[in-house]
Amino acid sequence: MNFEYAKITRSRLMGSMGLVIKHSDDENEVFEYFLLDCEGLGFCDYVRLENPTKEEAYMEEERLMGGLGENRVFISEDRALFLVQYFGRKNIEYGKPLPEGEEYYMDIIENHKTELTMEEMFPIICRKVTNEVEFINFMTMRFVAWDRKALRYFCKNEETAYMHITNINGTLLKNTVYEKGNGKYISKAIYEDNDGYYICKIAFNIELADDEYKIKSIFVTDKQPIYDFQVFDEISKNEFVDIYNLEKYDEFVDRFYRDNPFMMRSHLDEGVFFTRFNFNNNHVKENVYIINNDLKAVYYVMEDKLYVGTYSKRDRDYINKLLVANYKDYITFDDAMCFEQNVIYDFAESGCDDFNYFIED
Repeated sequence: MNFEYAKITRSRLMGSMGLVIKHSDDENEVFEYFLLDCEGLGFCDYVRLENPTKEEAYMEEERLMGGLGENRVFISEDRALFLVQYFGRKNIEYGKPLPEGEEYYMDIIENHKTELTMEEMFPIICRKVTNEVEFINFMTMRFVAWDRKALRYFCKNEETAYMHITNINGTLLKNTVYEKGNGKYISKAIYEDNDGYYICKIAFNIELADDEYKIKSIFVTDKQPIYDFQVFDEISKNEFVDIYNLEKYDEFVDRFYRDNPFMMRSHLDEGVFFTRFNFNNNHVKENVYIINNDLKAVYYVMEDKLYVGTYSKRDRDYINKLLVANYKDYITFDDAMCFEQNVIYDFAESGCDDFNYFIED
C-alpha cells in the first residue's frame, strides 16, 4: 500500500503525542493510531482501522488527539516511521509491553532505516513557546518528569540536562512562577514521586537565543516532603454539580459519544464517565500552573441519572445550556449543588449508586 499522509500533535512538552498514519491503494484504506508516551518511555496505545467510514476514522482520531490540547501538523513518512521506531524501541529497552497489534508495526521498529534524530524532530513535535512563564512551567514539568531528552534539547549544556530530583518520572501537580529579572525565575513546585509528595524551589536562568528559549542553569533548593491532604488543599477547586433525570440510557450514551468523540470515556461499574478537556493548554501560560486546570467538565451517566461537573460559572452556564438544547429528548433537570472539592469522580469510582447517600456518608 502507498503512504498517503501522517500527522502528529505538537504536544511533546505536555508529555504525550498522538500520531495518525494513513496508507491506501486502489481498493483499501488503512488508518493507524499511536499514542506516544514521552514520560512512560514508549507507546501505550495502538488502533488499526481497515476501510473505516469517514465518521469512524474521524471519531478515532478525535479519541486519540482531541484531549491533548495542541494543534496537529502533517509530517513525512520517514518522520512518522521514525517516531514509531523510536518509541517502540523504548518499550523494548525498558521492558514495557507493546500494545496489541505487533504484527503490523514490529517490522518498522526492527528494520526502518533513517538518518533522523530526535533532536531534529523537536521543532516539529513541540509547539513554539511564546513567553517566559510558559517556558518555565514546561521546563519545571520536564524536570520533575526526569525527561532528559527534552531537557537536553532546551539546555545549553548536557550536565544541566542530566540533573534530577525524582526517583522516577514524577508528576508536577502545581507550580508557582516568580520572576526575578534578567532571565532568572523561581519555580515553587509541588510534585508526586514514587515515594510520596514533595515541595521544592527550582531556580532557572534562561535566555532567548535564535528565537528559542534555552536553559543556562538550574538550581534546586528547599526540597521537603508534604502530606497528601496538603497537596489536596493546593490543587482542589470548587465543583458545580448539575443533576438530570435520564431516559433511554443506551441511546443517550451512544449519541453523546458520537457527538463528542474528543472526550475521554471510561466504563465503570455503575455507568459511563466522560471527561472533557480544554482544546488548548493555555493553563501552562499562567503564573500558577495546576495540573487539573485543563479540565472543562465531567459527565457521569448512570441508568436513570446524568451528573455534570463544571469548575467555573461561565463553563457551567455554557455546558448546561448546550446539554439541554441538544439532549432535551433524554434529560430533564433535577437538582444543582456546589462542593468545595471534586465529588463526581469520587462518586463514580466508589461504585455507589445513590449520590445523596454518598455525599452524606
